[in-house]
Amino acid sequence: MPRTARSTRHSRKNRSNRKFTGTWFAVCGILLALIVAGIFLILNPSDRTSEPQSADSPAQQNATQNSAEQDPATSGAQDSAADETANASAADRVAAIAALAKQGKIEGSDFVVGLTREQEVESLWQAPKRTSQSGGSVYADYPAQDATVGYKKGIVVDLRSDRDDLQEIRYRDIVDKLGDADSVKSYRDNDVDQAILGYKLPNGYTLRWILSGPLPTSGASAAAGSGSGSKDENRDNPALDHLSLIGPVRTESAQAGDGGSAAGQTSPNAPSSSPSASPQAPAEPSTPDSETSTPNGAADDLLAGMTLDQKIGQMVIAGLEGTSLREADRALIRDYGVGGVIFYADNIRSAAQTKQFAAEVRAANPRGDLPLFVSVDQEGGRVARLKGVDKVPTAAAIGAKNDPAYARSIGEQLGEQLRSQGFNLDYAPVLDVNSNPDNPVIGDRSFGSDANRVSKIALPVMEGLESKQIIPVVKHFPGHGDTSVDSHIALPVVNKSLAQLEKLELIPFKKAIADGADVVMIAHILLPKLDGKYPSSMSKAVITDLLRGKLGFEGVVMTDDMTMGAIAENYGLGDAAVRSVQAGSDIVLVAHGADNAIETIRAIKKAVESGQISEQRIDESAARIVALKQKYLSAK
Repeated sequence: MPRTARSTRHSRKNRSNRKFTGTWFAVCGILLALIVAGIFLILNPSDRTSEPQSADSPAQQNATQNSAEQDPATSGAQDSAADETANASAADRVAAIAALAKQGKIEGSDFVVGLTREQEVESLWQAPKRTSQSGGSVYADYPAQDATVGYKKGIVVDLRSDRDDLQEIRYRDIVDKLGDADSVKSYRDNDVDQAILGYKLPNGYTLRWILSGPLPTSGASAAAGSGSGSKDENRDNPALDHLSLIGPVRTESAQAGDGGSAAGQTSPNAPSSSPSASPQAPAEPSTPDSETSTPNGAADDLLAGMTLDQKIGQMVIAGLEGTSLREADRALIRDYGVGGVIFYADNIRSAAQTKQFAAEVRAANPRGDLPLFVSVDQEGGRVARLKGVDKVPTAAAIGAKNDPAYARSIGEQLGEQLRSQGFNLDYAPVLDVNSNPDNPVIGDRSFGSDANRVSKIALPVMEGLESKQIIPVVKHFPGHGDTSVDSHIALPVVNKSLAQLEKLELIPFKKAIADGADVVMIAHILLPKLDGKYPSSMSKAVITDLLRGKLGFEGVVMTDDMTMGAIAENYGLGDAAVRSVQAGSDIVLVAHGADNAIETIRAIKKAVESGQISEQRIDESAARIVALKQKYLSAK
């Protein structure tokens, strides 16, 4: 060691010089050597004989590594425990959100959907940062509260939350806690690709969970878990982006002087017949989850510039004759401004001819800001007008598979076929429940004899059509499945009460409305227990009171063809059209004869001029039609 070598060297030097030195010098030399050695040791402690092992030595490295590493089984158990804790927390959050939603509330406020007034929101949250308007609803954005509030008639009908901590919840957390959604929709544009899970709640509420990505495949979904940390986690188990709770305006809260809508008060229990439908919630640019369009001020400007004749014309869809555009039909489009046309089998010879015919129809329309509905019956099965396309199974065959994903693919297939030949509106899907084996007109056009099965399969077909920008028309409200007469020939009668209808026929329509259906077709059937005088297509009790009032439908209402035997054999066309508009219909379908379409237009105008129909009533229908066209047809 250094110390030993240094001391030996000094002692040898002293001994070789004994003639010059004595004992004293020897002692001094030793002391000096000790001092030097001590200083050296202080400055170089690592050179001590008993120095500790270096931290960089292999032994030390092994010890450190062994202490840091754990047994794989132990590590996996700890990770699993952490995941379970995260899942439990997310599951509790989902349960808490759902419990609040049943009261009409969301986290972060005591406002109640359907009860709280706009003034009460502004008294607590002050004025919103921005507002937008759509279809009679106003949407107010409150970024400080991470919320958006939708109003109708001054009452909250939509509460949305986009709090950052909602992203801790994932798809699997939601379905594990709440089960499969009542409705599943998607929204896709250049910026987002979202799935929307809808859960129906008491009192007409619908809670929507808008995910930050599309739904996973079944395999990926089963394998995914919360907090997996995988780079593909949002693909396999997408996170929640935001929430939306929607519901109808409560009549009692809209009364002047009613103090029952104070913020914080829960919604009262509604009768068992409360609608399961909910208002269609327009989406802001930052929340593109809604199933309705977002008309801007241009829609109001368009309506303000329309004449009475133009508004009435938009309320008629007319039939065509021949396989190319005749001058009489061209004049009907140009001079009377009909809102759309319908093709039948007699108009269709081939895919190329049909596409050319549809193009001629569109070119005849002088109003580029009001595109025509170019429509057809393309249900699949025995109701299939198009030529040159793959056959689509009957609704009964689709329903028998009981596979919503397959049903949606059928809707997408229909949508692609329709768009390829120039159509933008399809009179499908059929929501009738096939409950009468003697029914001569529905049969295999229905998805089944069980109302829930019909809903489960028909709605994905509707969504598939929508995904291809085809307007679906759900039919035949309030249900044509329990008839024994074909309404094309005569007027069917269904002797069911409202309570009976609610247990079967109305179920698919309620679910379709909750799922954002845009257009409902009214059947030509007489329901004496609802209206003993007029068929559904002419009945205020059916259209205004039941469909719009009780079920909360705010979209476009359309009649079945008014030249069918059920109407033609019992009523004059003009009178039937007027009564239908009075009852609440927006579009009168006159599928055969340009002269019949003109007669309908003239009869409606005469009724307005005589005061039988108010201009306000015409404006309501025109506004709905324009909104529908802006959603699907404008700039497409």
